[in-house]
Amino acid sequence: MKKALIILICLVLIGAGFWFFGLPFFRNMKYRNDELLSCSSSYGGGMLGGYSSLDLRKDKNGKVILEVREKETHADRQITRIYEPDPGALDHIRDMVSQYGLYAASKQPPSPFQVMDGDTLSVSFSFSKGSFYVSDTQALTSKESTGLREVRKYLSSLAAGDCITTVEPQTATLHLRSGYTLQFNVEEAFDGKLDQILCEEREVSRFKENGIILCTGEVPDLANAEPVESAAAGTIVYDSETESIIILYTDYTFAQPAYVLAALDGYVDSACPLIAEMEGLYRMYLN
Repeated sequence: MKKALIILICLVLIGAGFWFFGLPFFRNMKYRNDELLSCSSSYGGGMLGGYSSLDLRKDKNGKVILEVREKETHADRQITRIYEPDPGALDHIRDMVSQYGLYAASKQPPSPFQVMDGDTLSVSFSFSKGSFYVSDTQALTSKESTGLREVRKYLSSLAAGDCITTVEPQTATLHLRSGYTLQFNVEEAFDGKLDQILCEEREVSRFKENGIILCTGEVPDLANAEPVESAAAGTIVYDSETESIIILYTDYTFAQPAYVLAALDGYVDSACPLIAEMEGLYRMYLN
Protein backbone atom coordinates (compact mmCIF):
# COMPACT_ATOMS: atom_id res chain seq x y z
CA MET A 1 0.00 0.00 0.00
CA LYS A 2 2.82 2.37 0.94
CA LYS A 3 4.67 1.50 -2.28
CA ALA A 4 1.57 2.21 -4.39
CA LEU A 5 1.18 5.60 -2.70
CA ILE A 6 4.77 6.51 -3.47
CA ILE A 7 4.29 5.51 -7.11
CA LEU A 8 1.12 7.61 -7.30
CA ILE A 9 2.90 10.66 -5.85
CA CYS A 10 5.75 10.23 -8.34
CA LEU A 11 3.31 10.04 -11.24
CA VAL A 12 1.56 13.22 -10.04
CA LEU A 13 4.90 15.03 -9.77
CA ILE A 14 5.97 13.82 -13.20
CA GLY A 15 2.65 14.93 -14.67
CA ALA A 16 2.90 18.32 -13.01
CA GLY A 17 6.45 18.77 -14.26
CA PHE A 18 5.45 17.76 -17.76
CA TRP A 19 2.59 20.26 -17.65
CA PHE A 20 4.74 23.07 -16.26
CA PHE A 21 7.66 22.64 -18.65
CA GLY A 22 5.70 21.38 -21.63
CA LEU A 23 2.98 24.02 -21.65
CA PRO A 24 5.14 26.73 -23.32
CA PHE A 25 6.17 24.22 -25.98
CA PHE A 26 2.60 23.29 -26.84
CA ARG A 27 1.56 26.94 -26.73
CA ASN A 28 4.15 27.83 -29.33
CA MET A 29 2.97 25.01 -31.59
CA LYS A 30 -0.41 26.77 -31.98
CA TYR A 31 0.65 29.11 -34.82
CA ARG A 32 3.69 27.25 -36.09
CA ASN A 33 2.10 26.30 -39.43
CA ASP A 34 -0.50 29.05 -39.58
CA GLU A 35 -0.40 31.96 -42.05
CA LEU A 36 0.88 35.23 -40.60
CA LEU A 37 -1.28 38.04 -41.98
CA SER A 38 0.47 41.01 -40.39
CA CYS A 39 3.03 42.05 -37.82
CA SER A 40 3.15 45.49 -36.20
CA SER A 41 5.64 47.00 -33.82
CA SER A 42 5.36 50.25 -31.88
CA TYR A 43 7.91 52.10 -29.78
CA GLY A 44 6.91 55.20 -27.85
CA GLY A 45 5.01 56.54 -24.90
CA GLY A 46 7.75 58.75 -23.48
CA MET A 47 7.39 62.26 -22.09
CA LEU A 48 8.20 63.93 -25.42
CA GLY A 49 5.30 62.22 -27.18
CA GLY A 50 7.38 60.77 -30.00
CA TYR A 51 6.79 57.31 -31.44
CA SER A 52 7.81 54.95 -34.19
CA SER A 53 5.61 52.20 -35.61
CA LEU A 54 6.27 49.57 -38.26
CA ASP A 55 3.40 47.66 -39.83
CA LEU A 56 4.13 44.71 -42.14
CA ARG A 57 1.06 43.42 -43.98
CA LYS A 58 -0.51 42.59 -47.32
CA ASP A 59 -2.40 45.34 -49.12
CA LYS A 60 -5.76 44.85 -50.84
CA ASN A 61 -3.95 43.49 -53.91
CA GLY A 62 -2.05 40.89 -51.91
CA LYS A 63 1.29 42.74 -52.11
CA VAL A 64 3.44 42.72 -48.98
CA ILE A 65 4.13 46.27 -47.78
CA LEU A 66 5.83 47.86 -44.78
CA GLU A 67 4.31 51.08 -43.47
CA VAL A 68 6.57 53.12 -41.20
CA ARG A 69 5.08 55.99 -39.15
CA GLU A 70 7.37 58.22 -37.10
CA LYS A 71 7.04 61.36 -35.00
CA GLU A 72 9.92 62.81 -32.95
CA THR A 73 7.80 64.73 -30.42
CA HIS A 74 4.10 65.45 -29.89
CA ALA A 75 4.61 68.84 -31.60
CA ASP A 76 6.15 67.39 -34.76
CA ARG A 77 4.41 66.17 -37.88
CA GLN A 78 4.07 62.47 -38.50
CA ILE A 79 6.11 61.13 -41.41
CA THR A 80 4.81 58.02 -43.16
CA ARG A 81 6.91 55.87 -45.49
CA ILE A 82 5.71 52.82 -47.41
CA TYR A 83 8.15 50.17 -48.66
CA GLU A 84 7.78 46.96 -50.66
CA PRO A 85 9.98 44.39 -48.87
CA ASP A 86 10.69 40.77 -49.77
CA PRO A 87 7.35 38.87 -50.07
CA GLY A 88 8.79 36.20 -47.75
CA ALA A 89 9.17 38.64 -44.84
CA LEU A 90 5.94 37.52 -43.17
CA ASP A 91 7.00 33.87 -43.32
CA HIS A 92 10.35 34.78 -41.79
CA ILE A 93 8.66 36.51 -38.86
CA ARG A 94 6.33 33.52 -38.39
CA ASP A 95 9.47 31.38 -37.96
CA MET A 96 10.85 33.91 -35.45
CA VAL A 97 7.65 33.59 -33.41
CA SER A 98 8.30 29.86 -33.10
CA GLN A 99 12.07 30.24 -32.60
CA TYR A 100 11.75 32.63 -29.63
CA GLY A 101 8.52 31.27 -28.18
CA LEU A 102 6.69 34.56 -28.57
CA TYR A 103 3.18 33.14 -28.28
CA ALA A 104 4.06 31.78 -24.84
CA ALA A 105 5.64 35.17 -24.11
CA SER A 106 2.28 36.84 -24.77
CA LYS A 107 0.89 34.94 -21.74
CA GLN A 108 3.49 36.34 -19.36
CA PRO A 109 2.19 38.60 -16.54
CA PRO A 110 3.13 42.28 -16.24
CA SER A 111 6.63 42.94 -15.01
CA PRO A 112 6.87 44.24 -11.43
CA PHE A 113 9.25 46.88 -12.79
CA GLN A 114 7.52 49.45 -14.99
CA VAL A 115 9.09 52.44 -16.77
CA MET A 116 7.23 55.63 -15.92
CA ASP A 117 7.00 58.24 -18.71
CA GLY A 118 9.46 56.22 -20.78
CA ASP A 119 9.28 54.61 -24.20
CA THR A 120 8.05 51.02 -24.35
CA LEU A 121 8.25 48.41 -27.10
CA SER A 122 5.45 46.10 -28.22
CA VAL A 123 4.92 43.78 -31.18
CA SER A 124 1.58 42.34 -32.30
CA PHE A 125 1.01 39.36 -34.57
CA SER A 126 -2.15 38.60 -36.56
CA PHE A 127 -2.55 35.04 -37.87
CA SER A 128 -5.44 33.56 -39.81
CA LYS A 129 -6.53 31.72 -36.63
CA GLY A 130 -6.02 34.48 -34.09
CA SER A 131 -3.79 37.27 -32.84
CA PHE A 132 -1.65 38.22 -29.83
CA TYR A 133 0.95 40.76 -28.76
CA VAL A 134 4.10 40.91 -26.66
CA SER A 135 5.44 43.94 -24.76
CA ASP A 136 8.59 44.72 -22.83
CA THR A 137 6.31 45.72 -19.95
CA GLN A 138 5.74 41.99 -19.36
CA ALA A 139 7.90 39.69 -17.21
CA LEU A 140 9.69 38.13 -20.18
CA THR A 141 12.46 35.55 -20.05
CA SER A 142 15.84 36.44 -21.54
CA LYS A 143 14.99 34.44 -24.69
CA GLU A 144 11.59 36.08 -25.08
CA SER A 145 13.01 39.56 -24.55
CA THR A 146 15.67 38.88 -27.18
CA GLY A 147 13.01 37.64 -29.59
CA LEU A 148 10.94 40.78 -29.10
CA ARG A 149 13.92 42.98 -29.95
CA GLU A 150 14.97 40.79 -32.88
CA VAL A 151 11.53 41.06 -34.50
CA ARG A 152 11.68 44.84 -34.14
CA LYS A 153 15.22 44.85 -35.55
CA TYR A 154 14.15 42.72 -38.52
CA LEU A 155 11.15 44.96 -39.28
CA SER A 156 13.45 47.99 -39.17
CA SER A 157 15.84 46.34 -41.62
CA LEU A 158 13.00 46.07 -44.16
CA ALA A 159 12.73 49.88 -44.30
CA ALA A 160 15.31 50.21 -47.04
CA GLY A 161 15.35 51.26 -50.70
CA ASP A 162 12.70 53.25 -52.54
CA CYS A 163 9.58 54.28 -50.67
CA ILE A 164 6.54 56.53 -50.86
CA THR A 165 6.80 59.33 -48.30
CA THR A 166 3.99 61.52 -46.99
CA VAL A 167 4.01 64.17 -44.27
CA GLU A 168 1.10 64.84 -41.96
CA PRO A 169 -0.76 68.08 -42.82
CA GLN A 170 0.44 71.11 -40.88
CA THR A 171 -1.52 72.39 -37.90
CA ALA A 172 -1.56 75.74 -36.11
CA THR A 173 -2.32 75.82 -32.38
CA LEU A 174 -3.73 78.79 -30.48
CA HIS A 175 -3.75 78.94 -26.66
CA LEU A 176 -6.51 81.20 -25.33
CA ARG A 177 -6.44 83.14 -22.07
CA SER A 178 -9.47 81.14 -20.92
CA GLY A 179 -7.28 78.02 -20.85
CA TYR A 180 -8.76 76.46 -23.98
CA THR A 181 -6.59 75.39 -26.91
CA LEU A 182 -7.76 75.64 -30.50
CA GLN A 183 -6.21 73.71 -33.37
CA PHE A 184 -6.44 74.77 -37.00
CA ASN A 185 -5.61 72.67 -40.06
CA VAL A 186 -3.43 74.68 -42.44
CA GLU A 187 -4.56 74.64 -46.06
CA GLU A 188 -2.24 72.73 -48.40
CA ALA A 189 -1.42 75.84 -50.44
CA PHE A 190 -0.04 77.51 -47.29
CA ASP A 191 1.71 74.53 -45.73
CA GLY A 192 5.05 75.79 -44.38
CA LYS A 193 4.42 79.38 -45.51
CA LEU A 194 2.98 80.83 -42.30
CA ASP A 195 5.60 79.84 -39.74
CA GLN A 196 7.44 83.17 -39.64
CA ILE A 197 4.19 85.16 -39.73
CA LEU A 198 1.87 83.50 -37.21
CA CYS A 199 4.53 82.39 -34.73
CA GLU A 200 5.47 85.97 -33.86
CA GLU A 201 3.73 87.40 -30.80
CA ARG A 202 1.57 90.43 -31.63
CA GLU A 203 -1.20 92.58 -30.17
CA VAL A 204 -4.50 91.48 -31.68
CA SER A 205 -7.30 93.87 -32.64
CA ARG A 206 -10.91 93.65 -33.75
CA PHE A 207 -12.03 93.19 -37.35
CA LYS A 208 -15.48 94.84 -37.36
CA GLU A 209 -17.92 92.53 -35.53
CA ASN A 210 -16.76 89.45 -37.36
CA GLY A 211 -13.22 88.54 -36.44
CA ILE A 212 -9.93 89.16 -34.70
CA ILE A 213 -6.94 90.59 -36.60
CA LEU A 214 -3.78 88.65 -35.81
CA CYS A 215 -1.48 90.88 -37.84
CA THR A 216 -1.46 93.51 -40.59
CA GLY A 217 1.10 94.17 -43.31
CA GLU A 218 2.31 90.56 -43.52
CA VAL A 219 1.50 89.16 -46.97
CA PRO A 220 1.78 85.37 -47.18
CA ASP A 221 2.97 83.60 -50.31
CA LEU A 222 -0.22 83.26 -52.35
CA ALA A 223 1.19 80.97 -55.05
CA ASN A 224 -1.15 78.06 -55.89
CA ALA A 225 -3.86 79.50 -53.61
CA GLU A 226 -7.39 80.12 -54.83
CA PRO A 227 -9.14 83.38 -53.79
CA VAL A 228 -12.58 83.31 -52.19
CA GLU A 229 -15.32 85.90 -51.84
CA SER A 230 -16.56 84.69 -48.46
CA ALA A 231 -15.27 82.56 -45.60
CA ALA A 232 -16.88 80.70 -42.75
CA ALA A 233 -16.61 81.22 -39.02
CA GLY A 234 -13.67 79.36 -37.54
CA THR A 235 -11.31 80.04 -40.45
CA ILE A 236 -8.11 82.07 -40.61
CA VAL A 237 -8.08 84.24 -43.72
CA TYR A 238 -5.89 86.77 -45.48
CA ASP A 239 -7.84 89.85 -46.54
CA SER A 240 -6.11 91.47 -49.52
CA GLU A 241 -7.99 94.76 -49.05
CA THR A 242 -6.63 95.46 -45.56
CA GLU A 243 -3.56 93.19 -45.88
CA SER A 244 -4.62 91.56 -42.61
CA ILE A 245 -4.67 88.01 -41.35
CA ILE A 246 -7.92 87.46 -39.48
CA ILE A 247 -9.61 84.75 -37.42
CA LEU A 248 -13.31 84.91 -38.21
CA TYR A 249 -15.87 84.16 -35.51
CA THR A 250 -18.80 84.74 -37.89
CA ASP A 251 -19.25 84.05 -41.59
CA TYR A 252 -18.13 87.03 -43.68
CA THR A 253 -18.18 88.24 -47.29
CA PHE A 254 -15.15 90.30 -48.37
CA ALA A 255 -15.09 93.32 -50.71
CA GLN A 256 -11.80 92.17 -52.25
CA PRO A 257 -10.38 88.67 -52.82
CA ALA A 258 -9.54 86.78 -49.64
CA TYR A 259 -7.64 83.53 -49.03
CA VAL A 260 -8.43 80.84 -46.50
CA LEU A 261 -5.18 79.99 -44.71
CA ALA A 262 -6.45 77.48 -42.14
CA ALA A 263 -9.67 76.09 -40.70
CA LEU A 264 -10.65 75.18 -37.16
CA ASP A 265 -10.50 71.44 -36.46
CA GLY A 266 -14.01 70.94 -35.09
CA TYR A 267 -16.03 72.56 -32.26
CA VAL A 268 -16.66 75.70 -34.32
CA ASP A 269 -19.85 76.73 -32.46
CA SER A 270 -18.23 76.57 -29.03
CA ALA A 271 -14.87 78.01 -30.16
CA CYS A 272 -16.12 81.14 -31.94
CA PRO A 273 -17.44 82.91 -28.80
CA LEU A 274 -14.02 82.34 -27.22
CA ILE A 275 -12.28 83.80 -30.28
CA ALA A 276 -14.51 86.88 -30.05
CA GLU A 277 -13.14 87.57 -26.55
CA MET A 278 -9.48 87.64 -27.65
CA GLU A 279 -7.46 90.72 -26.66
CA GLY A 280 -3.85 91.45 -25.82
CA LEU A 281 -0.76 89.57 -27.03
CA TYR A 282 -1.11 86.31 -28.92
CA ARG A 283 0.99 83.99 -31.05
CA MET A 284 0.35 80.65 -32.75
CA TYR A 285 2.38 77.46 -32.72
CA LEU A 286 2.88 75.62 -36.02
CA ASN A 287 4.36 72.16 -36.30
